[in-house]
Amino acid sequence: MESQRERLLAGIAQAVAASGYRATTITQIVKAASVSSRAFYELFESKEECFLAVFDTVVAHLEGLVVEAVREEPDWPHQVIAGLRAALRFFTEEPNLARLCLVEPVTATPLIAIRFRDVVIDKSRALKPGRLERVEAEELPDSTEDSLLGGLIALISRSIVTGAADSLEDLLPDLLDFVLSPYLGPEGARTLVAELA
Repeated sequence: MESQRERLLAGIAQAVAASGYRATTITQIVKAASVSSRAFYELFESKEECFLAVFDTVVAHLEGLVVEAVREEPDWPHQVIAGLRAALRFFTEEPNLARLCLVEPVTATPLIAIRFRDVVIDKSRALKPGRLERVEAEELPDSTEDSLLGGLIALISRSIVTGAADSLEDLLPDLLDFVLSPYLGPEGARTLVAELA
């Protein structure tokens, strides 16, 4: 059963990448997974439940990759660089999962969209320590981190949708400039980004 579950999770990722969530059928999922429809319904009540299972699995795996990537970094800005690099590398290597996690949730179903939104809000907290890096006295709006992570996702999603998922790592300098500037200022962000060259 565990093997069939894993194959179904891979199958829905493949089917959704090919057709989009809304057009994907359970028949396509089980065909991609090489399992029976009966096996599908023994494991999942619906396509939505199967999608959420793979989404949660990928989010947990990606979180582990990011935690490992930032472990040895000396400070918050370098942790952001390492974490974003690890995420972009993962999504470049797994374009089907990139589409499933970043593109499809917004228009799939209300429940999936809510789960996606909850993950974005939760993960945006990792940017909050950047507030301690600011030299300006003016406070950032409370929504800054949520907006920054949403912007990063939008920029990465655009590349996925336009067929450039194989070059996501090339976005790293621009994405870092975008996410670090509110905390370090434009000059500070550019200095760090220049280290990547």
